[in-house]
Amino acid sequence: MSTRVNFRPVVAAFGIAIFVISTAANATVHRVFPGESIQAAIDMAAAGDTILVEPGTYKFVPAPFEAGKYNYGLRIKTHNLRLIGKEIPGKGDAGKVRLVYDGPADRAGDVAAGVYAAPDVSLPGSSRSCDPDVSDDSVLGQFCRANSIKGFYIRGFSVEGFPRNGIQTRWVDGFKFVRNASVNNLNNGIYPTLSANGLVQENVSYGSLDTAMWVAGSENVRVIGNEVFGSVIGFEITVSNNVLFTQNKVYDNTVGIGLFHPNGAGNPPTAVSALNNWVIEHNDVRDNNRPNAALPGTFQSALPPGIGILLTGVSGHTIAKNTVEGNDFVGIAVLGWCTANSSSPPDAEPGDPGYNPNNCQAKPPVIGGVLYDPAVNNNSVYLNKVSGNGTAPPPVDVAFLAADITYFEFEGSSGNCFEKNKPSGFTYVSSAGQLPTDGCKKP
Repeated sequence: MSTRVNFRPVVAAFGIAIFVISTAANATVHRVFPGESIQAAIDMAAAGDTILVEPGTYKFVPAPFEAGKYNYGLRIKTHNLRLIGKEIPGKGDAGKVRLVYDGPADRAGDVAAGVYAAPDVSLPGSSRSCDPDVSDDSVLGQFCRANSIKGFYIRGFSVEGFPRNGIQTRWVDGFKFVRNASVNNLNNGIYPTLSANGLVQENVSYGSLDTAMWVAGSENVRVIGNEVFGSVIGFEITVSNNVLFTQNKVYDNTVGIGLFHPNGAGNPPTAVSALNNWVIEHNDVRDNNRPNAALPGTFQSALPPGIGILLTGVSGHTIAKNTVEGNDFVGIAVLGWCTANSSSPPDAEPGDPGYNPNNCQAKPPVIGGVLYDPAVNNNSVYLNKVSGNGTAPPPVDVAFLAADITYFEFEGSSGNCFEKNKPSGFTYVSSAGQLPTDGCKKP
């Protein structure tokens, strides 16, 4: 009896393999040397290409100001582009790829980022593209989202001195930031925004007047093994879903880690499918006592120094297995959003003493007609090592909250679990009398 072997699946699979190999083989490596233009190489590149940049200082001089037009140190518009800076260990700055801003300091309005990856599409009859001022819930924003960049990789770049942001994505699906540095970029340092399925690993970011590293309006992001310091906020999450922050070093900031209500965000809550599952674990969070240098009237300017981890007005998140030490005000604080922002008089104006732009009387937690609960529900805080926090609080009205762990809210929160934090003699303050355990799993 003869048997017929069907080779079609084998042939089909072989054909797919050949196609994949051929596609990879067709990708081009564009090399850039000092004195040459990195942007010119980016503009020549096709999807899947690599830009390999030799060590050196590459200065960016912005074009003259033109209303409605943005400038970027590097502008990425191509799918699956790999931007790699060659590194020579032991050579200091001479062994790095340094992208350095060389222009007026007052250009934050139009020099938007050192590296900016976003789609380059416009609505019919308009020349506006997917720039940083485009809201995700606008018609153009949704068009940008529908045409998102698929894949972006950047490694080995030191982005320095830009008047706004360091490295930023918007509407990018599948991104990786690996072994980069953001140095003294004055607004935000490393800033994945309105993006998804990303990895931020082994980067260093410092010297920002807002946040050294901020995941905003994004989903499915892993932040692993980074170092953030010397900024108003070291690491921040707002309006995001499924974010893991682990094995990072966070020190010498005003606030080490900030997990904030949508009222403290720069993107609409509709940018993601949910606001769940932010996991802060296995991090070293210490000595975040830097004086607050944020611009007056901003959300960040109202933050008191000396806080390790601050969760306020968000629910369903985890703070676990961190070492939190030497933060002068509070080690770990879990606060209702309106409770945390109740100290500012509702009629106070920017620049007035004690002004807080997020006072819930002046700015209720309602966005687009939807109430976003200011309570803190179903959060888990466990197995953290906390010591030496709350020993030198700043001279503020709420200095009585100083402790290793603080839970304070009047929004009617429930379902939180504080358990197995150590050592056994850690200090705490709680509006409930004891740290709540109603959300802990029963044996």
